[in-house]
Amino acid sequence: FELAETRVALGPALATLNEREQRILTLRFYGNLTQSQIADQIGISQMHVSRLLTKALAKLRDQLASASL
Repeated sequence: FELAETRVALGPALATLNEREQRILTLRFYGNLTQSQIADQIGISQMHVSRLLTKALAKLRDQLASASL
């Protein structure tokens, strides 16, 4: 049941991310690309991809934690 609640909350949480963050998450978790591959596609450094992923995932965690309250 908890997994179903998380999936329902994930859509609106993803919508709070900007377009670049959404694209990076999509490439990483649905496209199964490495950070280096994402960096090559987007035209930024791998380190920047890492920072953006960390930031986006933190936003998602905050949104999901707020939704579960």
